[in-house]
Amino acid sequence: MSFYFNDYSYAGNIDKFIDTRNFIVEGFEYYKYNKEVLGYKTALPTELIKMYYDLNPTEVVFDNLKKSFIKKYVINESALEGVNDLTLHGKEEIEGFKEMYIFMHSLEFNDEFDIFSLKDLNAKLFSCTPYPEFGGNFRREFAHLSGVKSDLCDWSYIYQRLLELDSDVSTLRELSPIIKNSCNAEARIVYLDKCVELGCKLIKVHPFSDGNGRTIRCFINKLLEDVGFPSVYVKSQEREEYLTAMNRALDFEDYKDIKMFYHYKICDSIIELDINNMDDKNDNNINDKGKIKKLK
Repeated sequence: MSFYFNDYSYAGNIDKFIDTRNFIVEGFEYYKYNKEVLGYKTALPTELIKMYYDLNPTEVVFDNLKKSFIKKYVINESALEGVNDLTLHGKEEIEGFKEMYIFMHSLEFNDEFDIFSLKDLNAKLFSCTPYPEFGGNFRREFAHLSGVKSDLCDWSYIYQRLLELDSDVSTLRELSPIIKNSCNAEARIVYLDKCVELGCKLIKVHPFSDGNGRTIRCFINKLLEDVGFPSVYVKSQEREEYLTAMNRALDFEDYKDIKMFYHYKICDSIIELDINNMDDKNDNNINDKGKIKKLK
């Protein structure tokens, strides 16, 4: 597939660009325009991700711990689950959510990372509430998700199902350093899609009584960062799009829409953590039409 923006083709006109970074910015400008006009309906993000990692002249290290990013991450992900300052223990959960995200980047968490690291993340999520012992324990009751027709995992099989999925986590962990250091953009996309599938399967296991979505999405972000992807968060206004795609995955094991949703989110985070933070010197090399506006 070849895509075009400003009359240039990624497939055959790279040599026309002296500054590769300018070319990358043009691509994300085109992406932003298409997202506003068409919504989540094109394969452009997939090709854009490939282009970004193929053409970036130097390895990009995303500042996933940037304060403004963490703030948006926590606020939006909390709102997605209906948690805010006015809900019961909402302030404490939001503070715990921030602690969970920071803990996800610690050496301690990385060194002992496996499927059961979900328990550590969930414990952090509720660590600031009046009853911190609530977090990190597997549920022992029936669970159901609104809008989902299929049954979630019976609580008595949670441990067994997680053991089965731990092999997927181990495989991804083994592949991550190879993919991160390779120039194979296609393999990076396949890895991303496998992470998304894993996240859907974990949602269906629904191991905890509360906080499953926030915990599992944070867990998947860890896997994404292992290969050089930025962390992603779902904006509150994207809730319907996200849930529709997730429910389709849970009910029919059809992961197409949720995978494409994550491709869009990777592009959004690249814009927020890299494109919008380019040096003024690079910005001055782009004409007004080529400059990218920050995603709100």
